[in-house]
Amino acid sequence: MTNLPIWRRLAWRLGASFLLLTAIAVLLSGFLQYRAQEQWLRQSLGSLLLNIARTGALLVDGDLHQAVVAAARSDTPEYARLRRELVRIQETNRLGDAVYTLTDVQGATARFAIISNGMAPVGLEYRLAPEIQPILHRVLTEGVPAYTGIYVSSSGTWITAFAPVKNLAGQTVAALDVDFRVDVYLGELAAVRRRFYLHSLAGAVLALIAGVLLARQITRPVVQLSGLARGIVEGHFSTSVRIAARDEIGMLGNVLHLMAERLNVSHRSMTEVLVRALEARGETTGSLRRLADASAVVSEHLELSPTQREALELGALLHDIGEIRVPEAVLQKPDLLAPDEREIVQRHPEWGVELLEAVPLLTPALDVVGGHHERYDGSGYPHGLTGETIPLTARIFAVVDALDAMTHDRPYRRARPLAEALGILRENAGKQFDPRVVDAALKIPPARWVEVLACQV
Repeated sequence: MTNLPIWRRLAWRLGASFLLLTAIAVLLSGFLQYRAQEQWLRQSLGSLLLNIARTGALLVDGDLHQAVVAAARSDTPEYARLRRELVRIQETNRLGDAVYTLTDVQGATARFAIISNGMAPVGLEYRLAPEIQPILHRVLTEGVPAYTGIYVSSSGTWITAFAPVKNLAGQTVAALDVDFRVDVYLGELAAVRRRFYLHSLAGAVLALIAGVLLARQITRPVVQLSGLARGIVEGHFSTSVRIAARDEIGMLGNVLHLMAERLNVSHRSMTEVLVRALEARGETTGSLRRLADASAVVSEHLELSPTQREALELGALLHDIGEIRVPEAVLQKPDLLAPDEREIVQRHPEWGVELLEAVPLLTPALDVVGGHHERYDGSGYPHGLTGETIPLTARIFAVVDALDAMTHDRPYRRARPLAEALGILRENAGKQFDPRVVDAALKIPPARWVEVLACQV
């Protein structure tokens, strides 16, 4: 046996086979992980644009849009108002290209309506790329938002998201178009792919020498990136993983972190736009942030997970988003509401849920939006839930919302003193409010309440 050449010895052949299999496994695993991350990045970019388009479409008045298209003029106050909304969408989300609306889609052509840069007059014909046509047709006919794959037109390489603009009757009158130029993105991705192949080849050679060690070094950051990707999908944009590798996986980790940061900025910008829109409908400036801060103070005395705290904050900011569908005359009426008007107002939690369900990044707010008018004894609306069946975040916000309302002036009454308002909470524990949440609120010093609610003692 000692006379056998080294390449014929069983131990060496088994070792070489193991190392070769390890090298192949490393290459295959790295390639599959790269392709999966590449696909995820493309889908994330499309979802990001789709969320921007969905949110932006909520800010465009469909009836006013119809009037502008019918007038076919770009010099009217109505056009200027809608254009300002598109400019706000573009600037808030840091988009490099104009945001615009399209109407009158006929085969391969459509017509411009409103454009954020004002460069195209109302009714100007717009040639549609073949990849856009079926997507845009579906958005206008079915009234659902959608985004394209990556496509090439005469002006570059793009990915586009569309969202329907609807009037008060629920009819789709136009499509909001959000474009993103992906030439640089694809170039960087191709460079990453080329470097990945080169480093993978080097890794295969090294694996023949030290397969096990190299496999551990490569799979560890892959697992970390996988955990990071899962955290981002679940909405945890602040999740951070330190990737020490300086190869393609390290590059991919940097790209993932960049995507997470952009998603986080988009999420906060989208929330801020919605908060501004709600405050423009009658809320006092800063009142929604005050409610969110007060809810956070109460949650400190209860056992809430970080995810629940984030959901409570988002729900507090958007709790009355369903009032967007309530007529302005009813919403601002100083007198008592008629029965039919009260019925309309009491539908706003359900309308809010319908609006937010279509935006995945905002779904954590659903519990508060849909349940903040439920009462602990079951006499609330819209579903008459009782006790623990009401989400905890909704029960917390109900207490904070009531206390804030009682300690601030309303058109129909003056603000109550803080001590009196806290007494009313105590009296209604077990009736309107969760006793455990009321106890938590009563443990907070009055001076702290005065600071958070900006109210009088």
